[in-house]
Amino acid sequence: MLFDSITPQSAVNECFGLDGSVRPVYRGLVDNLESMGIDELQRRWQAADRSATADAFTFRLDPREFRPVPTDWIPRIIPGEEWETIARGVSQRLRALNAFILDLYCGEQNVVPPDVLFTCPYYNPQLQDFHPARDLFVHIYGIDLVHMGNGRYVILEDNLRIPSGITYQMKCTEIGLRVMPELAAGYDIQPYDIRDAYREMFLSLCDTESPTCVLLTDSKYGSAFFEHRYLSELLGIALVEGSDLYIGQEGRVWARAMGGDFPVDLIYRRVEDLDMFVPGLMEAYLNHKVVLVNAMGTGACDDKLVFLWVPDMIRKYLGEEPLLDQALSYDLREPANRQHVLQNLDRMVIKARHGYGGLGVYIMPDLGSTYKSGLARQIIEQPQGYIAQETLDFSKHIVLDGEGGRLDERYVDLRVFATQDGNGRVSVFPGGLTRVSQASSRVTNNSSGGSCKPSWVVT
Repeated sequence: MLFDSITPQSAVNECFGLDGSVRPVYRGLVDNLESMGIDELQRRWQAADRSATADAFTFRLDPREFRPVPTDWIPRIIPGEEWETIARGVSQRLRALNAFILDLYCGEQNVVPPDVLFTCPYYNPQLQDFHPARDLFVHIYGIDLVHMGNGRYVILEDNLRIPSGITYQMKCTEIGLRVMPELAAGYDIQPYDIRDAYREMFLSLCDTESPTCVLLTDSKYGSAFFEHRYLSELLGIALVEGSDLYIGQEGRVWARAMGGDFPVDLIYRRVEDLDMFVPGLMEAYLNHKVVLVNAMGTGACDDKLVFLWVPDMIRKYLGEEPLLDQALSYDLREPANRQHVLQNLDRMVIKARHGYGGLGVYIMPDLGSTYKSGLARQIIEQPQGYIAQETLDFSKHIVLDGEGGRLDERYVDLRVFATQDGNGRVSVFPGGLTRVSQASSRVTNNSSGGSCKPSWVVT
């Protein structure tokens, strides 16, 4: 039988219990896969891979290499009641983070210690007393969670500067359903479409009824260019590089075009350093000549040390208790925390405060003693540069070796995306991006070699 090779280990397997029994929500999927059989499954698998290649569904680790996004086509299933809890918790967190950032730049925030914020490279003093359009800093939000079993999800990180991956969520689910529709038999999958939410968000931020919006990419050689191209086509907005934009009369932003240059009202930015790509763009933004999505300054809350105080933000700005737990984390600037972490380093995750894409993340139980002495020294010498988290034994999911036809289990996390518009409406998009670790790791990021899989929310 197809699933005979699966022997669930100590971590929660979302599909199977430790005794090998199929979890109820996966009973239909398992039956559908068994009915398809391994030969037909492999044939469809290859067809899905070809479709991904034909669509240039890529994440470029090396600009010289064409690399389709590694995808496991067996879907992850999230029950509707679990998703409702996730969505409410994500919405709560997004609203609190935006209120905090507004207070940070335009008020007198007293939640996060000043020395933490002032050592954050993404804190931007230029924005002091600057009010973005509709007082909204965070328009698009990504949050990374892991499933601990029994419907409990725990937050690992926030992504506010340039959260990426929503098109990977959409594309792998779309291809999977198109190539293997039989797998969805018996399921009512919750549909979603980000187009209207994004367009309404753009419109709500501008003072004109028909704003001209563009997406600013770092170039076709950037790692996420597929996403930039896909979003520009989906949203019906121009895809531009830095050389396509310039500052014209009265400080407005203009775009070059063969049919004649045109003024730009809103830039969906997928770059960090504005003036490096478009000289004078930061000044135009500060003078309210153009709207940026996301606003500048949001990266202050990408800082992994600031993460520790988000529950306090929720309590202060919303008057609510957090709906989702976050990973137990340690501020290594505190001597007692530092001592505890160094004494228990073998069971910790050490994160560089300003790392991203899995870079600067050290999961000590998976690394053994290889990095122990070096990391211990860095923690002692630069405690302000790192945080520590307890290692979580989070959920695994089944994956298929498309060549050998053997099933295995790997760790999975979930990146959920949400938008907030100028009218205060929050949209949390069903499913999220399920990311899959490599065989010997818990790190799931694409830039660290991980893959992704379709995600269904079922009702």
